[in-house]
Amino acid sequence: MATTSRATDNIRGLHLCNLWMPEILRIAFATPEYVTEDHFDGGLANYINRIAKLLADRGHDVHVVTLSLKNEDHFDHEGVMVHRVMLKPVWHAFNRVTRYSLTTTLHWLNFSTQAFRKLKQLHRQHPFHLIQYPNYSFCGLFSIPFLRSAHVVRASSYQPAWNDIDGVKRNLDSAIIECLEGLQYKLTRNVFAPSNAMQKTLTKKAKVRDARVIPTPFYVETREWDHTVYEQYLKGKKYALYFGRFQLHKGFHTLAQALPRFLNQCPDAYVVCIGRDMETSLASSMAGYARALCGSSAARLILLDNLPHSQLYPVIAGARFIVLPSLIDNSPNACLEAMGLGKVVIGTSGTSFDELITDRVNGFLVPPADPALLAEKMISAWTDTGMATMAEAAKQRMQEFAPEKTVASLLSYYSEILHANGYDRHQDQKSSPK
Repeated sequence: MATTSRATDNIRGLHLCNLWMPEILRIAFATPEYVTEDHFDGGLANYINRIAKLLADRGHDVHVVTLSLKNEDHFDHEGVMVHRVMLKPVWHAFNRVTRYSLTTTLHWLNFSTQAFRKLKQLHRQHPFHLIQYPNYSFCGLFSIPFLRSAHVVRASSYQPAWNDIDGVKRNLDSAIIECLEGLQYKLTRNVFAPSNAMQKTLTKKAKVRDARVIPTPFYVETREWDHTVYEQYLKGKKYALYFGRFQLHKGFHTLAQALPRFLNQCPDAYVVCIGRDMETSLASSMAGYARALCGSSAARLILLDNLPHSQLYPVIAGARFIVLPSLIDNSPNACLEAMGLGKVVIGTSGTSFDELITDRVNGFLVPPADPALLAEKMISAWTDTGMATMAEAAKQRMQEFAPEKTVASLLSYYSEILHANGYDRHQDQKSSPK
């Protein structure tokens, strides 16, 4: 099914390449997080950073409108023009009126409003050919209907499913957020996702028709690696690695429950977990939860905060293998990065990892939410003599996600959207700045 879907998309792409499109596109990305901001730590920021730079490197005029905690300004970041917007304090009054019962809803509505204002200002100065929005934070809620610009929505998650797995207790706030995400889908016909798993979820649960599958590009962002963290904590150690938020939908609790057996059976092994500690329905601190379960082996569990890629890459490169036991996911950046650096990943079946990993060929697959089987797989992988061969196969698999392939697919989709919106090359030439 996945092969057929991608083959169909490729045929569409070849056809659309024959459609005329301007050599230089003016593209905007709206996002609640970006790598220039101190508060980012998610895959969305990393994805937009990669795709924005790749498009800019190809000569396109790329702009990013991002939520920021700093004063509004704009600046060039590696060829991409970044525009910061801040939340307006007037919305705090709404919070007080609602007795803080809609805090997250009002936060994202505030951002959606500020993103619309900034995009409207920039669009009036020089029209965008196309604007890309994420599903997360529904920041296109006002811009999609009120800006006369072609647009697409990239689905990196499906909030109701994420909330179910994370054990989020529904209240008015969370219910409205889910409804507004669904409303943004209803406002557009142009949706794409990085994986077939997410495409199927959107079709079945969000009633999104004709969502396209466009893989996420991967490349090693920086060749200037900083070995400081590796040298300080990990030099001379043999370790398995998890990196990502310590969340339930990422299966961090499954890993925590598998660690005691793994560490007991592999006395020379360490386990390194890198990411933001989270409060969940299981514990106020998932880092503390994992440490407590390890008991007398806790000294061989190393917990570190988020690291920039320059420091993270040496840690990935030094790992024996990577463990990503997600309960639900969407072709995650962590898996792409690990495999791209030639590392074997233990992922979970039925959660999009099986679109990247062929079991025992370029990695391992285990059922989600099964600590016993995860521990068993980690123990066998620790001494598996075929790891080097699988690692090389993993690296080769990532060539299919090379920018020259994935960016071409995205630009073909952009071309389709522009022509569906009645793009006029002559009008474009009139509006271009001299």
